[in-house]
Amino acid sequence: MSERLYTVDEVNALLPKVSARWETVMQLRSQLKGLYGELEAAGAPPGQPAPKDPSPKVARDRAVFEGLAEALKDEVEAINATGCVIRDIESGLCDWEGEHEGRVVWLCWRYGERECGWFHELDAGFRGRRPISELRPIGTVRARGQA
Repeated sequence: MSERLYTVDEVNALLPKVSARWETVMQLRSQLKGLYGELEAAGAPPGQPAPKDPSPKVARDRAVFEGLAEALKDEVEAINATGCVIRDIESGLCDWEGEHEGRVVWLCWRYGERECGWFHELDAGFRGRRPISELRPIGTVRARGQA
């Protein structure tokens, strides 16, 4: 659980940067998938020991793969640093903790959505998403445990 609760407005203010980072994540994932396939076809998939005498292309591709994987890790960490919990890296789904009627809920957003338009109960998951319009005004952000 987060150290704080977020308002819908705060999440929406974060979304331009979060969305740009998700765009980078999606591009990196695509590049990694393609490169993984090439390395696997060459008999040198990442995650396994490198061949003893790899071709220059295999050596270069493995180094590029490692660099892309590190860049992906950095982007994911930057997204997490906004206070969200990443739920699905494939679709760019993430949640921030908010409050509704005195209880903590997830403010839910997925890459490609224009704004945070959904929330769900802590145990409901994506299928339990409900429109933000059902939330009454959340008010000010409070640290967990404050009245």
